[in-house]
Amino acid sequence: MLNRLCHRFLWFLLAILTAIAISACNVTMSQHQADSGKLSAHTDAQHSPCRVIKHAMGEACVPMHPQRIAVLDWHSVNSLLSLQVKPIGVPSNIVPDFADELADVEKLGVDSQINVEKLLALQPDLILASSWNTSENYDQLSQIAPTVVDDFKTTGDWKRRFALHAEASGMAEKADQLMNDYEQRLAEVRDRLGAEWVENTKVSLVRVGSDLSRVSLYLKNSFGGTILEDIGFSRPASQDEGTIDQPPFVKQISKERLQEADGDVIFVWSFGATPEIAQANQAGLEQMKTDPLWLQLNAVQQGKVYEVGHYWNSGSPLTANLVFDDLLEYLADK
Repeated sequence: MLNRLCHRFLWFLLAILTAIAISACNVTMSQHQADSGKLSAHTDAQHSPCRVIKHAMGEACVPMHPQRIAVLDWHSVNSLLSLQVKPIGVPSNIVPDFADELADVEKLGVDSQINVEKLLALQPDLILASSWNTSENYDQLSQIAPTVVDDFKTTGDWKRRFALHAEASGMAEKADQLMNDYEQRLAEVRDRLGAEWVENTKVSLVRVGSDLSRVSLYLKNSFGGTILEDIGFSRPASQDEGTIDQPPFVKQISKERLQEADGDVIFVWSFGATPEIAQANQAGLEQMKTDPLWLQLNAVQQGKVYEVGHYWNSGSPLTANLVFDDLLEYLADK
Protein backbone atom coordinates (compact mmCIF):
# COMPACT_ATOMS: atom_id res chain seq x y z
CA MET A 1 0.00 0.00 0.00
CA LEU A 2 2.75 2.43 0.99
CA ASN A 3 4.72 1.58 -2.14
CA ARG A 4 1.68 2.29 -4.31
CA LEU A 5 1.19 5.74 -2.73
CA CYS A 6 4.86 6.63 -3.24
CA HIS A 7 4.66 5.53 -6.83
CA ARG A 8 1.64 7.78 -7.51
CA PHE A 9 3.31 10.73 -5.76
CA LEU A 10 6.41 10.39 -7.91
CA TRP A 11 4.30 10.40 -11.11
CA PHE A 12 2.44 13.51 -9.87
CA LEU A 13 5.72 15.29 -9.08
CA LEU A 14 7.13 14.37 -12.48
CA ALA A 15 4.07 15.81 -14.24
CA ILE A 16 4.43 19.12 -12.37
CA LEU A 17 8.11 19.41 -13.21
CA THR A 18 7.40 18.62 -16.86
CA ALA A 19 4.72 21.35 -17.03
CA ILE A 20 7.09 23.89 -15.49
CA ALA A 21 9.82 22.99 -17.96
CA ILE A 22 7.48 23.31 -20.95
CA SER A 23 6.20 26.69 -19.71
CA ALA A 24 9.72 28.01 -19.26
CA CYS A 25 10.65 26.83 -22.71
CA ASN A 26 7.64 28.58 -24.24
CA VAL A 27 8.56 31.83 -22.51
CA THR A 28 12.13 31.57 -23.75
CA MET A 29 10.98 30.84 -27.30
CA SER A 30 8.53 33.76 -27.26
CA GLN A 31 11.22 36.10 -26.03
CA HIS A 32 13.60 34.81 -28.68
CA GLN A 33 10.98 35.34 -31.39
CA ALA A 34 10.36 38.87 -30.17
CA ASP A 35 14.07 39.64 -30.14
CA SER A 36 14.42 38.07 -33.56
CA GLY A 37 11.63 40.31 -34.86
CA LYS A 38 13.37 43.40 -33.54
CA LEU A 39 16.67 42.27 -35.02
CA SER A 40 15.03 41.56 -38.37
CA ALA A 41 13.44 44.99 -38.47
CA HIS A 42 16.74 46.58 -37.49
CA THR A 43 18.59 44.60 -40.12
CA ASP A 44 16.06 45.59 -42.80
CA ALA A 45 16.50 49.22 -41.84
CA GLN A 46 20.26 48.81 -42.10
CA HIS A 47 19.88 47.43 -45.60
CA SER A 48 18.08 50.62 -46.74
CA PRO A 49 19.17 53.52 -44.53
CA CYS A 50 17.95 56.99 -45.41
CA ARG A 51 18.51 60.64 -44.55
CA VAL A 52 15.78 63.06 -43.56
CA ILE A 53 15.81 66.11 -45.86
CA LYS A 54 13.71 69.14 -44.96
CA HIS A 55 12.19 70.90 -47.96
CA ALA A 56 9.31 73.12 -49.06
CA MET A 57 6.63 70.43 -48.65
CA GLY A 58 7.87 69.01 -45.34
CA GLU A 59 10.38 66.20 -44.93
CA ALA A 60 11.51 63.29 -47.08
CA CYS A 61 13.62 60.28 -46.11
CA VAL A 62 15.90 59.80 -49.10
CA PRO A 63 18.48 57.07 -49.78
CA MET A 64 22.00 57.70 -48.56
CA HIS A 65 23.29 57.58 -52.14
CA PRO A 66 20.45 57.81 -54.68
CA GLN A 67 21.16 56.02 -57.95
CA ARG A 68 18.05 56.76 -60.01
CA ILE A 69 17.13 60.45 -59.76
CA ALA A 70 14.28 61.92 -61.79
CA VAL A 71 13.93 65.69 -62.07
CA LEU A 72 10.79 67.64 -62.90
CA ASP A 73 12.20 71.12 -63.55
CA TRP A 74 15.20 72.48 -65.42
CA HIS A 75 16.83 74.05 -62.37
CA SER A 76 17.19 70.56 -60.90
CA VAL A 77 18.62 69.33 -64.21
CA ASN A 78 21.35 71.97 -64.05
CA SER A 79 22.14 71.08 -60.44
CA LEU A 80 22.63 67.40 -61.24
CA LEU A 81 24.72 68.07 -64.33
CA SER A 82 26.92 70.36 -62.21
CA LEU A 83 27.42 67.40 -59.85
CA GLN A 84 28.17 65.17 -62.87
CA VAL A 85 25.07 63.10 -62.20
CA LYS A 86 22.93 62.06 -65.13
CA PRO A 87 19.21 61.93 -64.25
CA ILE A 88 17.01 59.08 -65.50
CA GLY A 89 14.13 61.39 -66.43
CA VAL A 90 13.85 65.10 -67.27
CA PRO A 91 11.27 67.56 -68.61
CA SER A 92 11.17 67.93 -72.36
CA ASN A 93 11.66 71.72 -72.16
CA ILE A 94 15.18 71.72 -70.72
CA VAL A 95 17.74 74.43 -71.44
CA PRO A 96 18.77 73.76 -75.06
CA ASP A 97 22.48 74.09 -74.23
CA PHE A 98 22.37 70.63 -72.61
CA ALA A 99 19.96 68.91 -74.99
CA ASP A 100 22.68 66.78 -76.61
CA GLU A 101 24.01 65.61 -73.27
CA LEU A 102 20.52 64.47 -72.26
CA ALA A 103 19.43 63.13 -75.64
CA ASP A 104 19.11 59.54 -74.39
CA VAL A 105 17.36 60.45 -71.13
CA GLU A 106 13.62 59.75 -70.84
CA LYS A 107 11.53 62.87 -71.44
CA LEU A 108 8.62 63.27 -69.04
CA GLY A 109 6.71 66.01 -70.87
CA VAL A 110 6.94 69.76 -70.34
CA ASP A 111 7.59 70.74 -66.75
CA SER A 112 4.06 72.12 -66.32
CA GLN A 113 2.50 68.79 -67.35
CA ILE A 114 4.72 65.95 -66.16
CA ASN A 115 3.62 62.49 -67.31
CA VAL A 116 3.28 60.62 -64.01
CA GLU A 117 2.89 57.22 -65.70
CA LYS A 118 6.25 57.62 -67.43
CA LEU A 119 7.76 58.73 -64.15
CA LEU A 120 6.39 55.67 -62.35
CA ALA A 121 7.76 53.34 -65.03
CA LEU A 122 11.28 54.68 -64.45
CA GLN A 123 11.22 53.51 -60.80
CA PRO A 124 13.27 56.42 -59.43
CA ASP A 125 14.68 56.34 -55.91
CA LEU A 126 14.58 60.16 -55.64
CA ILE A 127 12.54 62.91 -57.31
CA LEU A 128 13.65 66.56 -57.39
CA ALA A 129 11.02 69.17 -58.20
CA SER A 130 9.79 72.71 -57.62
CA SER A 131 6.67 73.69 -55.70
CA TRP A 132 5.08 75.52 -58.63
CA ASN A 133 4.58 72.29 -60.59
CA THR A 134 4.28 69.69 -57.81
CA SER A 135 2.35 71.17 -54.88
CA GLU A 136 -0.95 69.70 -56.07
CA ASN A 137 0.32 66.17 -56.72
CA TYR A 138 3.09 65.94 -54.12
CA ASP A 139 1.42 63.05 -52.27
CA GLN A 140 1.17 61.08 -55.51
CA LEU A 141 4.81 61.73 -56.35
CA SER A 142 5.90 60.75 -52.83
CA GLN A 143 4.28 57.35 -53.31
CA ILE A 144 6.53 56.80 -56.32
CA ALA A 145 9.75 57.86 -54.58
CA PRO A 146 10.98 60.27 -51.90
CA THR A 147 10.35 63.72 -53.34
CA VAL A 148 12.33 66.84 -52.43
CA VAL A 149 10.72 70.13 -53.45
CA ASP A 150 12.26 73.59 -53.58
CA ASP A 151 10.26 76.80 -53.24
CA PHE A 152 12.75 79.48 -54.16
CA LYS A 153 11.13 82.56 -55.62
CA THR A 154 13.86 83.89 -57.91
CA THR A 155 16.50 82.45 -60.22
CA GLY A 156 19.00 84.51 -58.26
CA ASP A 157 18.51 82.27 -55.21
CA TRP A 158 20.40 79.57 -57.08
CA LYS A 159 23.07 78.92 -54.46
CA ARG A 160 20.56 77.74 -51.85
CA ARG A 161 18.68 75.72 -54.46
CA PHE A 162 21.86 73.99 -55.56
CA ALA A 163 22.78 73.22 -51.94
CA LEU A 164 19.37 71.58 -51.39
CA HIS A 165 19.68 69.45 -54.53
CA ALA A 166 23.21 68.41 -53.58
CA GLU A 167 22.19 67.48 -50.03
CA ALA A 168 19.28 65.40 -51.29
CA SER A 169 21.59 63.66 -53.78
CA GLY A 170 24.09 62.81 -51.06
CA MET A 171 26.76 65.04 -52.60
CA ALA A 172 27.02 67.99 -50.21
CA GLU A 173 30.82 67.81 -50.02
CA LYS A 174 31.18 67.92 -53.79
CA ALA A 175 28.78 70.88 -53.89
CA ASP A 176 30.97 72.74 -51.37
CA GLN A 177 33.98 72.17 -53.61
CA LEU A 178 32.10 73.41 -56.66
CA MET A 179 31.10 76.58 -54.85
CA ASN A 180 34.70 77.11 -53.78
CA ASP A 181 35.65 76.75 -57.44
CA TYR A 182 32.97 79.33 -58.29
CA GLU A 183 34.46 81.85 -55.88
CA GLN A 184 37.95 81.23 -57.25
CA ARG A 185 36.92 81.70 -60.86
CA LEU A 186 34.88 84.75 -59.89
CA ALA A 187 38.03 86.38 -58.57
CA GLU A 188 39.96 85.38 -61.69
CA VAL A 189 37.36 86.95 -63.98
CA ARG A 190 37.29 90.15 -61.93
CA ASP A 191 41.07 90.41 -62.06
CA ARG A 192 41.13 89.71 -65.78
CA LEU A 193 38.54 92.39 -66.54
CA GLY A 194 39.93 94.91 -64.09
CA ALA A 195 38.11 95.81 -60.89
CA GLU A 196 37.92 99.54 -61.66
CA TRP A 197 36.58 99.02 -65.19
CA VAL A 198 34.02 96.53 -63.87
CA GLU A 199 32.77 98.93 -61.23
CA ASN A 200 32.23 101.69 -63.80
CA THR A 201 30.53 99.52 -66.42
CA LYS A 202 26.75 99.16 -66.50
CA VAL A 203 25.62 95.80 -67.85
CA SER A 204 22.07 95.28 -69.12
CA LEU A 205 20.40 91.86 -69.38
CA VAL A 206 17.64 91.63 -71.98
CA ARG A 207 15.43 88.88 -73.38
CA VAL A 208 13.45 89.34 -76.60
CA GLY A 209 10.59 87.16 -77.79
CA SER A 210 8.29 86.98 -80.77
CA ASP A 211 6.08 89.76 -79.40
CA LEU A 212 8.13 92.85 -80.15
CA SER A 213 5.71 95.12 -78.32
CA ARG A 214 7.45 94.18 -75.06
CA VAL A 215 10.95 93.28 -73.84
CA SER A 216 12.10 91.54 -70.65
CA LEU A 217 14.73 93.08 -68.39
CA TYR A 218 16.51 90.89 -65.80
CA LEU A 219 17.07 92.41 -62.39
CA LYS A 220 19.76 92.05 -59.72
CA ASN A 221 17.97 89.02 -58.21
CA SER A 222 18.06 87.01 -61.44
CA PHE A 223 20.76 84.38 -61.89
CA GLY A 224 22.78 86.50 -64.30
CA GLY A 225 22.19 89.51 -62.08
CA THR A 226 23.75 87.78 -59.06
CA ILE A 227 26.88 86.89 -61.00
CA LEU A 228 27.25 90.48 -62.26
CA GLU A 229 26.83 91.71 -58.69
CA ASP A 230 29.33 89.16 -57.32
CA ILE A 231 31.90 90.37 -59.85
CA GLY A 232 31.14 94.01 -59.08
CA PHE A 233 29.41 95.30 -62.23
CA SER A 234 26.99 98.20 -62.06
CA ARG A 235 23.50 97.90 -63.52
CA PRO A 236 21.29 100.37 -65.43
CA ALA A 237 18.83 102.19 -63.17
CA SER A 238 15.92 100.25 -64.68
CA GLN A 239 17.49 96.94 -63.52
CA ASP A 240 19.24 98.01 -60.33
CA GLU A 241 16.63 96.47 -58.06
CA GLY A 242 15.45 93.14 -56.67
CA THR A 243 15.76 91.15 -53.43
CA ILE A 244 17.35 87.72 -53.64
CA ASP A 245 14.44 85.79 -52.08
CA GLN A 246 11.56 87.91 -53.35
CA PRO A 247 10.02 88.13 -56.83
CA PRO A 248 10.00 89.55 -59.39
CA PHE A 249 13.44 88.91 -60.85
CA VAL A 250 12.39 90.07 -64.32
CA LYS A 251 10.18 92.88 -65.55
CA GLN A 252 8.66 93.69 -68.90
CA ILE A 253 8.70 97.03 -70.63
CA SER A 254 6.93 98.23 -73.75
CA LYS A 255 8.99 98.82 -76.86
CA GLU A 256 8.31 102.54 -76.44
CA ARG A 257 10.41 102.35 -73.23
CA LEU A 258 13.23 100.47 -74.93
CA GLN A 259 15.72 103.09 -73.77
CA GLU A 260 15.52 101.42 -70.32
CA ALA A 261 17.24 98.37 -71.84
CA ASP A 262 20.36 100.39 -72.64
CA GLY A 263 23.68 100.13 -70.86
CA ASP A 264 27.40 100.28 -71.53
CA VAL A 265 27.07 96.61 -72.46
CA ILE A 266 23.97 94.56 -73.35
CA PHE A 267 23.73 90.77 -73.14
CA VAL A 268 20.63 89.60 -74.98
CA TRP A 269 18.99 86.24 -75.60
CA SER A 270 15.74 84.55 -76.57
CA PHE A 271 14.17 81.33 -75.30
CA GLY A 272 11.28 78.97 -76.03
CA ALA A 273 9.90 75.99 -74.13
CA THR A 274 9.43 74.09 -77.40
CA PRO A 275 11.45 74.15 -80.63
CA GLU A 276 8.60 75.98 -82.36
CA ILE A 277 8.40 78.70 -79.71
CA ALA A 278 12.18 78.98 -79.60
CA GLN A 279 12.31 79.48 -83.37
CA ALA A 280 9.61 82.14 -83.25
CA ASN A 281 11.33 83.98 -80.41
CA GLN A 282 14.69 83.88 -82.17
CA ALA A 283 13.05 85.34 -85.27
CA GLY A 284 11.68 88.12 -83.03
CA LEU A 285 15.18 88.85 -81.75
CA GLU A 286 16.55 89.08 -85.29
CA GLN A 287 13.75 91.46 -86.20
CA MET A 288 14.41 93.59 -83.10
CA LYS A 289 18.02 94.09 -84.22
CA THR A 290 16.73 96.16 -87.17
CA ASP A 291 14.16 98.18 -85.22
CA PRO A 292 14.86 101.97 -85.23
CA LEU A 293 14.36 102.21 -81.45
CA TRP A 294 16.85 99.40 -80.88
CA LEU A 295 19.36 101.00 -83.20
CA GLN A 296 19.24 104.20 -81.13
CA LEU A 297 20.59 102.47 -78.02
CA ASN A 298 24.09 103.52 -77.01
CA ALA A 299 25.35 99.96 -76.57
CA VAL A 300 24.09 99.10 -80.06
CA GLN A 301 25.82 102.08 -81.62
CA GLN A 302 29.05 101.26 -79.76
CA GLY A 303 28.97 97.62 -80.89
CA LYS A 304 28.62 96.40 -77.30
CA VAL A 305 25.64 94.06 -77.72
CA TYR A 306 26.36 90.34 -77.33
CA GLU A 307 23.96 87.49 -77.95
CA VAL A 308 24.17 84.70 -75.37
CA GLY A 309 22.24 81.61 -74.30
CA HIS A 310 19.33 81.19 -71.91
CA TYR A 311 21.76 79.73 -69.37
CA TRP A 312 22.14 83.34 -68.21
CA ASN A 313 18.87 82.75 -66.35
CA SER A 314 19.41 79.13 -65.30
CA GLY A 315 21.44 78.98 -62.10
CA SER A 316 24.06 76.36 -61.20
CA PRO A 317 27.85 76.15 -60.99
CA LEU A 318 27.83 74.66 -64.49
CA THR A 319 25.92 77.54 -66.06
CA ALA A 320 27.86 80.06 -63.97
CA ASN A 321 31.00 78.90 -65.79
CA LEU A 322 29.24 79.47 -69.12
CA VAL A 323 28.43 83.02 -68.03
CA PHE A 324 32.06 83.54 -67.00
CA ASP A 325 33.13 82.28 -70.43
CA ASP A 326 30.89 84.86 -72.10
CA LEU A 327 32.21 87.69 -69.96
CA LEU A 328 35.80 86.83 -70.80
CA GLU A 329 35.11 86.23 -74.49
CA TYR A 330 33.28 89.49 -75.06
CA LEU A 331 34.72 91.87 -72.50
CA ALA A 332 38.30 90.89 -71.71
CA ASP A 333 41.06 92.90 -73.37
CA LYS A 334 38.57 95.20 -75.09
